[in-house]
Formats: sequence, C-alpha cells, structure tokens
Amino acid sequence: ALAKMQPGWQAAYPQQDIVAERHLELRLTVEKMDATQKDVGHKLIARSADGKNLAQLGRTFVAVNRVGSYLGWEESFRDTILERFWEVQKVFQFDTVQRIGLRYINRIDFPERPLRWKEWFSLPLPIPAILEPVGEFQSHYQSVVDGNLLCHINLGTLPVPTEEITSVILDIDVTMLGDRPAGAVAEGLERVHRPHRQLFEAYLLDKTRNLFHIST
Repeated sequence: ALAKMQPGWQAAYPQQDIVAERHLELRLTVEKMDATQKDVGHKLIARSADGKNLAQLGRTFVAVNRVGSYLGWEESFRDTILERFWEVQKVFQFDTVQRIGLRYINRIDFPERPLRWKEWFSLPLPIPAILEPVGEFQSHYQSVVDGNLLCHINLGTLPVPTEEITSVILDIDVTMLGDRPAGAVAEGLERVHRPHRQLFEAYLLDKTRNLFHIST
C-alpha cells in the first residue's frame, strides 16, 4: 500500500525507498543491558534531490523532515507538512489522527572551547559553579506546556574534531495526544508550534542570538 504514494511524491522527492521498520527495545539492569529489535512492517522514505527535504510514511504515521538550514515556519515548513498530510489522507481516506508532534533539533556552534556557559545562556546549568567552564554534558527534561502538550527537551554538547568550537544541541519536542478529526490538523500544528519559539528563546542571551542574527 505504501507504493501508492510514490508516483505523487516522485517530482519533489525523487529518491525513494521502502524499508523495514523496526522498534528497538532496551532492557537495563545492574548486571547488563539487553537490546532487541522487532520488525513492525515497512515505511516509505522519500528524499529530495539534494537530500535536505524528506517525507516518510509508515503504518501509523506521516512525517515531514527538513535537514540542514531551516526555511521558516510560515515561509515554507508549515505548508509543506500540510501538503504531504493531505496527499496521504486523499489516498488512504482516514478520518482521525491520534498524535500531532513537532520537533526542532537545533545545533549551535560556539566559537570557544571550553564554553563559558554564563556568557551565552540565560539559564544556569544544574552543576556547582566550581565546575565551570562547561565540559561535556547531557540533560533531559519532560513537562507539560500550554495545558496538555507534552514537552521533551534534550540539551547537551556534541563531540567535535576541533579545539576552538563547542557544539550544543537544543532538542525541543512538543506533542499533542488524543483523537481529533483530520480536518483539525492545521490548527493542531499551530498549537504545537507556538511553544517552540518561546522555549528556544528562553535559553539564549543576546550574544547567542547574534550568532543567528536573531532579533527579539
């Protein structure tokens, strides 16, 4: 059934593959960690000629991805998501959706190593001040925003092959759960998008915004 979408996506996404979809399950104990994979069907992965735009279709999901430079929500990304969604809905004729999610994985490269966190971020790290400047770190936070939206934030450094740059990943994932009509997807997208900018900006000082030429 996934192959039904291939002709319609061929022009915008000429690189197409139908691949096995697997779930990875990890079990961690004091003695050991076990990992098992389970095949759960197949998914279609379609890529643009330059590899920067992707559309994915699986048994239970439609996903639209942009890799590399971001083109903007109102400028491009929102409309692209909705176009792919309605193309799939037209072919498979489903009436409801159970989950609407939007995730931004932001990589920020700072021109120094180690990173003097207080000079770039508005929030302190949950570590004693004597440990700064920052070494390698990873953190995860989960909460509810805007009433009933589930929010996951991953923040951490990336290993980079240079002594002059510190790369930080700020990964913000906001999800709306619960059955709703397919016709309400556009409204749902706007709702899960709204907290992203606020959360992203809440981390940054003006010095960091200047790296992106961001105006507030």
